[in-house]
Amino acid sequence: MPVSLTVVVAGEEFLADRHLQDAWHEFFKQNPDAERRLVDAAADNAFGELSDAISPGLFGEVVFLIVDNIELAADEVQQFFLNSWSKEDMPLTLVVQRSFVKGRGFVDKLKKQHETISFEKIKGKAFSDFIQAECKGLKRKIDAEAVTLLRNAIGDDLRQLSAAISQIVVDVEDNPITAKSLSVYFEGFAVVPPYQIVDFVFARKPLEALLALRWALESDPNIGPAIIATAMNSIRSLVAIANSPAGLSEGEIAGLASVPVWKVRTLREQLRKWRASELADASLLLTYVDASLKAGAVDELGRILVLDPVQRVALLEKTVIEIATLSR
Repeated sequence: MPVSLTVVVAGEEFLADRHLQDAWHEFFKQNPDAERRLVDAAADNAFGELSDAISPGLFGEVVFLIVDNIELAADEVQQFFLNSWSKEDMPLTLVVQRSFVKGRGFVDKLKKQHETISFEKIKGKAFSDFIQAECKGLKRKIDAEAVTLLRNAIGDDLRQLSAAISQIVVDVEDNPITAKSLSVYFEGFAVVPPYQIVDFVFARKPLEALLALRWALESDPNIGPAIIATAMNSIRSLVAIANSPAGLSEGEIAGLASVPVWKVRTLREQLRKWRASELADASLLLTYVDASLKAGAVDELGRILVLDPVQRVALLEKTVIEIATLSR
């Protein structure tokens, strides 16, 4: 099938990932027997997986190929794309650039040879436009005050905003959605789950983590231990993924890390921002905070001091900021 390779620039990863999913769904409609193949160009066995993906199948299967982290590709993978790619012989292929530090020369050459679709980081008013567009796509409207309230509550993570909007349009009947109806919704039903706060922490987004923590504490003042436990579980999952053997599928990695398959991508993104020593430091800090919340903090004289509610909140806020900003 004579098709072109497309370079997808994932400056805004959520929008790029959505494009990949939409492209696959559209391709699958036209080719219901198609197989989607994902190759991580950063993996040690990337060239072997790529060779397998583009090899003609015994039964002539149609392949939809995504090559992720193309900027981290080894030399043999780079040379294949630059020198051996042939439209007539290759499956529909999307290559994804997620980082702009490494491999820029190689990726720039690819962009000159092939179609490029870029998803830049959005800023300023574009966040409000995104919220409006998400609601419109779900056949709902939202007023300006509600948009501001939603951003203050959720932050500027597009993945979290999209998930929140999908739930809100189900639970809130008003159209347009107003700040008043949204406030009632948050007060009566929505509780920021611990994993959302923890995801912000390990994505190194201290401001978003702090805002989410404060919102969670408004709904449940005793949520602290659950947040700490979730953070400890996240560290265990990150370590499991870091130590997983090369060549495993996302399903197999999910099993090793004890997480759903969809969570593997999020954890991989987070793992790129951490060293093993930093995760160890975070684990030690969480152990201390967990003990302090449950039994009390130890002062300079070795005395155990039971924390009052204000001190507990201060400790939690300090912890999420400190971990999210651990020196790299």
